Amino acid sequence: MGFLSRFRIFKRGGAAKLETMQASTDENIDSVVAKEIKEMKEEFEAARSRKELKLEASYNVVEDYMIEDPWARVLILEDKSTGTYLYYVDELEMTPEERRAYNRIMEILNWELKPLPPSPEEAKGKSSYEWEREFFISQLKRIVSVYRIRFGSLHPHVSWGKILYYLMRDTIGYGPIHVLMKDAYIEDISCDGVGRPIYVWHQKYESLPTNIVFTSDEELDKLVLRLVHKAGRHISVAFPIVDAILPEGHRLAVTFKREVSTTGSTFTIRKFKEKPLSIVDLIEGGVLSSYMAAYLWIAMDYKMPGIVMGVTGSGKTTTLNAMATLFRPNIKIVTIEDTPELKLPHKNWVQLTSRPSYGLGTEKVGEVTLYDLVKVSLRYRPDVIIVGEVRGEEAYVLFQAMATGHGGLTTIHAEDVEAMVKRLTSPPMNIPPSYVPLLKFAVAIKRVRLINPDGTYQIVRRITNLWEIVDYGVYREVAKWNPYTKEHEHDFERSHLLNEISKLAGLSFDEMLNDLERRRTILEWMRIAGIRSYDKVAEIVFKYYMNPEKVYERAVKELEAYSF
Repeated sequence: MGFLSRFRIFKRGGAAKLETMQASTDENIDSVVAKEIKEMKEEFEAARSRKELKLEASYNVVEDYMIEDPWARVLILEDKSTGTYLYYVDELEMTPEERRAYNRIMEILNWELKPLPPSPEEAKGKSSYEWEREFFISQLKRIVSVYRIRFGSLHPHVSWGKILYYLMRDTIGYGPIHVLMKDAYIEDISCDGVGRPIYVWHQKYESLPTNIVFTSDEELDKLVLRLVHKAGRHISVAFPIVDAILPEGHRLAVTFKREVSTTGSTFTIRKFKEKPLSIVDLIEGGVLSSYMAAYLWIAMDYKMPGIVMGVTGSGKTTTLNAMATLFRPNIKIVTIEDTPELKLPHKNWVQLTSRPSYGLGTEKVGEVTLYDLVKVSLRYRPDVIIVGEVRGEEAYVLFQAMATGHGGLTTIHAEDVEAMVKRLTSPPMNIPPSYVPLLKFAVAIKRVRLINPDGTYQIVRRITNLWEIVDYGVYREVAKWNPYTKEHEHDFERSHLLNEISKLAGLSFDEMLNDLERRRTILEWMRIAGIRSYDKVAEIVFKYYMNPEKVYERAVKELEAYSF
C-alpha cells in the first residue's frame, strides 16, 4: 500500500499536495545515514572530544559507553572536589540549520500526518502498539528522505542522521530521558520535581544524579503527560496519581503538578527486562547456587507454598518469576498483581490485576482490590495462586487458599523470617499464628556489596538465606550466603521440607537427596552449555517433567564432553 494512501500530507495554507515528496530517491534514508556516519566520523569524534575537554576542568571520566552510536553516549564522571559520581548524558547537539530542519519536519508530523488503521495483513501477529510503532518509524524515515531531497540544497551542512535520531527520540522515544530508558545498566529512573536532577539506579554505581534537570513546570508536566499516555492511562488535577505499566513492561508511578507534591510533577520508572531472567541466569549471576535452585525446583514440583522477602529493588519479583517457571506445565496458575509484572511460559495461566477507584474523595466506585481478586481466583480452580506482593487483607484469603491445598507464592517487604512473620501476624494482614506453617519455605534476597581485588566495589544481588518454616517460631535455615567466602552454604541433609516431600512421593529421604542432585546436574549443564534464556530454560524444565531420564542422560553426556 502506497505512502499517500496511508498519510495525506499537505503544505500549510492548503495548496498543492506534496505528492512529489513520495520516496522517489535512489537512496533510502538508512543508506544516507550510514554513508554520512562514515564520512563525518572525525567530525562527530571531535565534537565529543570538545565536550570532554570542557568537563575535564571539574571531572574525571571514570567510564564511557555508547547508547546509540554515534548520537548518544553516557559518561560516568567523578567530581574532582567531592569525589562523588555523576551520570552524564552526552548527545551530539544539533546545529541551528539542523534545528530548523527538525522543527519543520516536526510541523509536518504534528499537523499534517493523518494515520489510518492497518489492514488485517499488516497487523497480523502484532499488537496495535507494535504495528503503530513500526509503521510510524517507516513513514518518519520516508518523510525525512523526501524532505532531504526537496530542501537539502538549502541545508548543505546538516546531519540527517542526527535529525532522524532526535525525531525518533522525541516522537516514539522518551524525549529527554530517552537515553536513560535505552541504557541496559539503569534499573530505576526517578524525578523529584522541577529544578532537581533526575536520579538513576545504576547496576555498577548504585544511585547517581544525572545532568538532566527540568527547569520549568511546563517542561516536566509535558513529559509526565506523555509517559502516562504511553501507558494508556489518564492523569489530571482531579486524579493526580497514576500507577501504570509502560508499553515495554516498565513500571511507572507518577504524581501530577503540585497537587500532592510541593516540587511539581514527579515520576519513578522501574525498568524490567523484556524477557525475565531465568533460574539459570540467577545461578550464573551468583544470586543463588545450583543446589538452592534444585531445592526450589523440587518445592515448585510439589506445589509447596513459599514467600520471597526483601526490600524495594532487591529482586523479589525477578526471583519469584524465575521460581514460577519451575512449575509443571500442566497445572493451572492464577497470578494477582497491582500492575502486571510477572511473565510465565505456562499456557494455562490467568493474569489478574487490580483496578483503582474512579470515585472522588473517599468514594470507592469501581475499585477492584487484591483482596477481591484473591477471592475470585478461587472460582478459577487454580493449582497455584501467585500474589505479586501481600500487604493487606488479601494475605488472609491467600492463606485460607493454602489451607485448602492450593499452592501459593508471594513476596513481602521484610529483612528476615522473624520480621516477615511479625508483619504477617500484625494488622492489616492479621494471619493467625497457627496459619504461619502453611508457608513451607521463605527466601530472603538482598543487595550486597562485593569488594574487588583492586579495592573497588560492586553491588550484587544474593539470596542470603533460605529457611524452612517448621512451625510458628520454629525456622530452620538450610542455606545461606557466606559474605567471607562469597559462596552459598547448604545443609539440605537436615531438610524438614525434603523429608515431608519424600513421604508424599513415596521415596526414601536418600532417594529425595538423589533427586536433588540430579536436578542440580541438569541446572549446571544448562549453565555451562549457555542455555540461559527464559524460553529455553522453561522448555528443558517441561521436557524433564515429561521424560526425566532422557533429559538427565543428555545433561550427563554433554557435561562429560565439556570436561574434556
